[in-house]
Amino acid sequence: MGDWKRVMWYAVFFFAFFGMYSGFLAVWGQEEEEINPKKLFEYHCATCHGEDGKGTKRGRELKAPNLADPDWQVKKKDSEILDSIVNGKNKMPRWSDKLKPEEIQALARYIRKLAPKKRS
Repeated sequence: MGDWKRVMWYAVFFFAFFGMYSGFLAVWGQEEEEINPKKLFEYHCATCHGEDGKGTKRGRELKAPNLADPDWQVKKKDSEILDSIVNGKNKMPRWSDKLKPEEIQALARYIRKLAPKKRS
């Protein structure tokens, strides 16, 4: 009877330990770093578009648009902005090879925030 209790104890310990361990791994594996679109923009886009979206000397030479221009913002559809980021446009490289889809979405939303706010 003692051996049976020992076997049960090991079985309970085994399932409890590995059950908690696998649960921990599942939670740990699901944790993703929060996307910071401003940092993504500064790292990947600011070389040509400038940190404020208005463009740099290099960007103007390459005919990069002023992303902070309210007129440009009104004329561009969200799908056009996404397409430019994913596939590139003119001299702009495609970013779909280097960025995750959720990072591309975050960048597109961030670009919409670059236009100055209208005063009421």
